[in-house]
Amino acid sequence: MPRESAIVVIIDPVERVLLLQRPTWINWAPGQWAFPGGKLEAAESREDAAIRETKEETELDIRALKEVQIPVDSSLTMYYTRDYTGTVKIDWEHDDFAWVTRSEIETYDLAPQVLEAYDWVLNNGN
Repeated sequence: MPRESAIVVIIDPVERVLLLQRPTWINWAPGQWAFPGGKLEAAESREDAAIRETKEETELDIRALKEVQIPVDSSLTMYYTRDYTGTVKIDWEHDDFAWVTRSEIETYDLAPQVLEAYDWVLNNGN
């Protein structure tokens, strides 16, 4: 059974989304753009994992997570938030980051379900 994962769609005050570029050496979605997040540690909730992984990967402190309501693999939970503090500083697990508008996002090589999740948050996430 795959380990559970949690990822976060982070939206800034002008409706841009934070994307992280995955390295080319990684197994899943190499070189593609995705959201911060990762695997749960032992006895960790999905929400706690999302907060921890986002901090590790971006240096952002996130709060007020809400669940994205799109069909995803049962081992994955997607959250979104507009409530964060800090300045993005990526870790060794990523090659780059970008705050991207809806009109720009389709020019990026996106990991699976990134566009679907961003659109859901823009249309449903308050």
